[in-house]
Amino acid sequence: GVRLVGSEMCIRDRYVTVGGNDLLKITYYDEQNKRKKQIDLNHPHKGIKPHVHHGYNHNENDNSKGATGLLPKEKKMVEKVERIWYNHINKKQ
Repeated sequence: GVRLVGSEMCIRDRYVTVGGNDLLKITYYDEQNKRKKQIDLNHPHKGIKPHVHHGYNHNENDNSKGATGLLPKEKKMVEKVERIWYNHINKKQ
């Protein structure tokens, strides 16, 4: 299920951070509740937008670019989050 709490939306082991009406990032956690990757939605990284950082701190498990583009599964997650969030926003207006 989906929970909306303040400026975050939770979908299973993922948390979505928003600022105002803007989606900022989707953060994934492992079984020990440590961050394992983050999809940044609102700003580019070396021309990649959205982009993914892998690791607990930020990008210690990334390649030399420091981030990657989205895999098909991650693209589907972004689409799902956008659909849920913007439906939520539209209902509030």
